[in-house]
Amino acid sequence: MACLTNKERRSLEKQGIEVPKKVKSPSFDYISFLKNLNYDGLISSLFHLGCNDGIYKKNDSFNIMLPALLEILANRDFALQSLELKNHDRRGDWDNEFMHLVDRKIRPLIKPVKKIYLDCNVLDPRFLPLLSSQCQRVRHLYIVMHVEKSKKGSIICERDATYYADLIEKQKSLEILAIEKFIKYFESILPSFKTQVHSLRVIEFINSDFKECESLEAIANCENLQRLIFRGCSNLSTKILRPLFNANFPKLQEIFFESSERNEDIEIWIRKFNAIH
Repeated sequence: MACLTNKERRSLEKQGIEVPKKVKSPSFDYISFLKNLNYDGLISSLFHLGCNDGIYKKNDSFNIMLPALLEILANRDFALQSLELKNHDRRGDWDNEFMHLVDRKIRPLIKPVKKIYLDCNVLDPRFLPLLSSQCQRVRHLYIVMHVEKSKKGSIICERDATYYADLIEKQKSLEILAIEKFIKYFESILPSFKTQVHSLRVIEFINSDFKECESLEAIANCENLQRLIFRGCSNLSTKILRPLFNANFPKLQEIFFESSERNEDIEIWIRKFNAIH
């Protein structure tokens, strides 16, 4: 609040937000140095400012303050580099708050981001398509796939999986792609990898179960791939990985299996790779 200009403070006051009259301005305009937006942190901070007796209930101040602050940030002259979106462990109905980010007035804020972290199990069905239409310069994309039932009783469905695939496809030059808890909808998401075969340098799977996966052939033509990582993965069979055994990865520097199942064919593949490198 101390970093707001007089004009921005008056704008909040006109909308009914009480702004402290006497605030010592910092030596630096910290807003202009903002590179990462942790949206969950912003929502939680604003909510707790108006939280009464620990009851999770949005009030009028919250509903005004969040979009107003986002609009102020969107009008500032700086380029946001990364965006963290997380909602799976927050109590109460907070999923609609994500729609503020893709509002017409706020879109300039998220348009330049180079890194997106998505850890959400409930989203407005309009959100991901709008995010994909605005954020197309992402270099680093991290997706947590919540396909198991949560306390909210909601999970990522096949529709959401196609939206994630579209988000991957829309990127102009995606370099790092990490997917966590990937256990379903392989047929919907893996084909999207083929749209990034010229740019992908790192592909990482974390805590994923490949039981329902037919093949990782979609990765085989990633000509600039440097690192292929499996962390805590299961059901990695010869059938699934065979297209990679024979693939030509001229720039590959690392094949890494951490706490992941490996059969004899996988061990031979890794040994051959290590012998060359």
